[in-house]
Amino acid sequence: MTNGGLFAGTGAFYARFRPGYPKVFFDDVIRRFGLDGSGRLLDLGCGTGQLTIPLAGHGTEAVGMDPEPDMLTEAAQHAAAGKVGNVTWVRGGSADLSRQPGRFRLVTMGRSFHWMDREQVLRTLADTVEDRGGLVIADDGCLARSTTPWQHIIEGCSTSS
Repeated sequence: MTNGGLFAGTGAFYARFRPGYPKVFFDDVIRRFGLDGSGRLLDLGCGTGQLTIPLAGHGTEAVGMDPEPDMLTEAAQHAAAGKVGNVTWVRGGSADLSRQPGRFRLVTMGRSFHWMDREQVLRTLADTVEDRGGLVIADDGCLARSTTPWQHIIEGCSTSS
């Protein structure tokens, strides 16, 4: 059992039923951010590793961070099964972001940003992401028809490469 958080005990279900991301998405991220096998990657709110594992081979190190131990256990099992060995799994939430030493070429958040203190996270990431790096917020919602304040802010950001 876990710490009794909202997602306690759901790791196996996430790993089995949570939709992944299409290859074209990963190809675009790799191209846009020049992921050439160098640089560090951080997946904040990584869940069972749907972003972490496919991107890990495009950096020297990937860090998957999630507050739910059950999610990290599933993620580590899937990484091992796929022979992905350059991932460090870290228990923590967005409030623990400042504990991650160093800088990252790319930070990803898949279906997790809405759970975070968004202003605090973006402030912290401003000092964490390399100058030529970036942030990817992947979600199922349509940002073109944003409805929440944080979506309006993202909508105002440039998406050009």
